[in-house]
Amino acid sequence: EVIGSILEGLIPPSEKKKFGQYFTNPTLADLVAFPAINSNNDLIFDPTCGTGTFLESFYHILQYLGVSAHSKLLHQIWGNDISHFPATLSVINLYKQDIRGVENFPRVLRGDLFDLLPGSSISFPDPINSNSLKKEVIPKFDAIISNFPFIQQEDIPNELLSYQFHTIFKETQKAFLSKGNFRLNERSDYFTYCIYKSIGFLKNGGRISAITSNAWLGKEYGIQFKEFLLDNFQIKYIIRSNAEHWFQDSQVSSVFILLEFSKIEIATKFITINKKLDELFYIPRNGKRLDIISNFYTELDNYNNPDLNCWLNTIDDDSFLQKKDNSVSFRIVSRDKLVGSLEKGENWESFFSAFMMNDTFKTKMVQANKKIYHVFRGERTGWNPMYIISADEVDASKIDQKYLLPYIKSSTELEHLKSGTEFSYYLFSCVDPTSELQKTGQGTLSWIDKFKTEMNKNGLKTIEEASSTHTPFWYSLSPKKAQIVTAINPYERLFFSFMETPCAIDQRLIGFNVVDGYDSIYIAALLNSVITLIQIEKRGTSRHQGVLDLNANYFKELMLLNPDLPSDRQKKRIIEKFNKLCQREVLTIQEEFKMKDRLAFEKTIFEAYNIPIGYINQLSTELTAAVKERVTLKTK
Repeated sequence: EVIGSILEGLIPPSEKKKFGQYFTNPTLADLVAFPAINSNNDLIFDPTCGTGTFLESFYHILQYLGVSAHSKLLHQIWGNDISHFPATLSVINLYKQDIRGVENFPRVLRGDLFDLLPGSSISFPDPINSNSLKKEVIPKFDAIISNFPFIQQEDIPNELLSYQFHTIFKETQKAFLSKGNFRLNERSDYFTYCIYKSIGFLKNGGRISAITSNAWLGKEYGIQFKEFLLDNFQIKYIIRSNAEHWFQDSQVSSVFILLEFSKIEIATKFITINKKLDELFYIPRNGKRLDIISNFYTELDNYNNPDLNCWLNTIDDDSFLQKKDNSVSFRIVSRDKLVGSLEKGENWESFFSAFMMNDTFKTKMVQANKKIYHVFRGERTGWNPMYIISADEVDASKIDQKYLLPYIKSSTELEHLKSGTEFSYYLFSCVDPTSELQKTGQGTLSWIDKFKTEMNKNGLKTIEEASSTHTPFWYSLSPKKAQIVTAINPYERLFFSFMETPCAIDQRLIGFNVVDGYDSIYIAALLNSVITLIQIEKRGTSRHQGVLDLNANYFKELMLLNPDLPSDRQKKRIIEKFNKLCQREVLTIQEEFKMKDRLAFEKTIFEAYNIPIGYINQLSTELTAAVKERVTLKTK
């Protein structure tokens, strides 16, 4: 393992970044590979093998299952990598398992996964006669196991891949068809394409075990990926860590999934590991470590065996179990529930949680978008120096005041639950023609002319050309004004700020405008209840730096306590308690739910909706734990 990490360090950083290569901890490789290898006769393939960490894992697991002959082991293990140097290291790492077996050659290919086809012939150097080649046919495999590359969006050849999969899948995969048209979501991560490609290499009953980013659990592109998985596989496990980042040098938070190419329906276990791998599987790679990993999966698969006395049920939910030593927890989610979640756009990351919104809450809630408020994302200006003016620069700009709208640039400007009396920024918004400005607004006209011929950042267009989609004129913005504002990527604070003066907002913010007939401050109060906040935390996806990744659609799907249910007297009390919260600064979630005024506010809401008060502590504990897990994981 030490040699492997040293060899990994020899790969040039530029190549690692280009091809999304990140070294897999050998313990993690064993954990990912073990449940996918069902017998000692399995043929196994890592199509993006890097320096061969997984190939070594396959070798040791097959040995553990009873294969002793070096030549047989090498015959069952296949690898591929697009980069020459890592592929060469993979060959070395397999050779060194038995340096006496010189007549045997590791089956490691060097090429692009998307150019490979099962059944095609591949030539390998003959280890005995260096002047000749050995030919092998790429077989179909019992298991495909990999840490697929983490490649940034702009480096993915979307058009080429879309063309290839159009040819392969047009008639067979409904996940890619919409109204008869074939379309791969262009925002998909690279690993999704790798799994789409891998299905062609699998035998009937084969398995895929793969490390991926966690983004697909909650991102919009993940809906298509989830549909593909459910159409083709049984999803046996989705596993994450709550104790550490598996890849410290990556900005990506990761999970791994075990897929079975089978028609026999099974429920999915969403598994959280609460200890570091080196603590849970503490023995160096040998049979004993594989014994521990084998026991790990045996306990998961036989959780309902009455003789297995290691799992605890939660009080209210028999689908969520936790190990007595708190090292592991999991939730069982039926296939029907996963299928139903696609239409709702649910974040599958919420299925790891101990808390699920039950009928006690659902019967008192309503999908509020359009009925109670309209949700919208803030303004993308196209050129901030022209359109966003700080309060200190307003006088110097000489822009007519009527063309300046109060503007919130960042959620850091929102310190209270009630804001909007003073602003640090203003948005330039002018829909009048220049002929009108020549008569009445020379200062405004000078401001427009100042930017008209300025070049954008890449130097390809003037600001006038780059802003040509604005209407009615290139310099025009007509933003919506928000009555209530929240962040699209919150960190330690989760809240909705009521704006006493409705204002324009930045694209990193979400705005709400309340429908006529509802009191906007009352709706703001309901949005700030723990019942709403925990939905947000569960809907979002945790990113590497601890922020919560959301989008406008999440807020459109948000369920709100039905504002029509409380009496007028109860509504008045809710607003009174909310106004008291507005008198102090918004705190982090960890601190917020220690405050007496916060608990009094929540109690008033729960009483108004006839929800048992005991749920306040349950929800707030679950919420604070989830936020703490998210923001502290980057340091683990």
